[in-house]
Amino acid sequence: MFYNLYVTKPIAGDFYFRRNSLRLRGFDYASSRSHFVTIVAENRKRVFTDLRIAAATIETLLEVHKKFGFNLYCYTLMPDHFHGLIGIGQTEMTLGRICGHFKSLSTRRFWEFGEGRLWQRQFFDHVIRNEVDFWETIEYIRENPVKKDLCKSWEDWEYYGEPDLQKFFE
Repeated sequence: MFYNLYVTKPIAGDFYFRRNSLRLRGFDYASSRSHFVTIVAENRKRVFTDLRIAAATIETLLEVHKKFGFNLYCYTLMPDHFHGLIGIGQTEMTLGRICGHFKSLSTRRFWEFGEGRLWQRQFFDHVIRNEVDFWETIEYIRENPVKKDLCKSWEDWEYYGEPDLQKFFE
């Protein structure tokens, strides 16, 4: 059943398209805002339980971060998805380009150990609207592995980091 988010008649055969975008109308996604990003592994496969793939993915994330200079306030890599709090900062990049580079380069690294697609086609993001939202997002990202019983404390999770969190205080 297609609810009011979808056109009720097919366009070009059997394909339906989304009428209402999840994007905020008129919002400049290239502005220097912070975004809570979730990127999910293809078919929710628990590919990051392979420590080689997980380590290569984190290495790629940090290389992309260093190369493009966006703010990576915190991140966690879960068995089947990635969460990050990303700030565009002074870069000339959009969030889509940042995520696209990360997904593309991490997939290439993945092919050293496996084959096929690493990530689902899209990513999900939430624009951070204020300081309370920022800290609640950090807390969510930190506690995600604890809530999934992967570790006792977020400090113990090997695939968590806060490369630029200190910049928030500057």
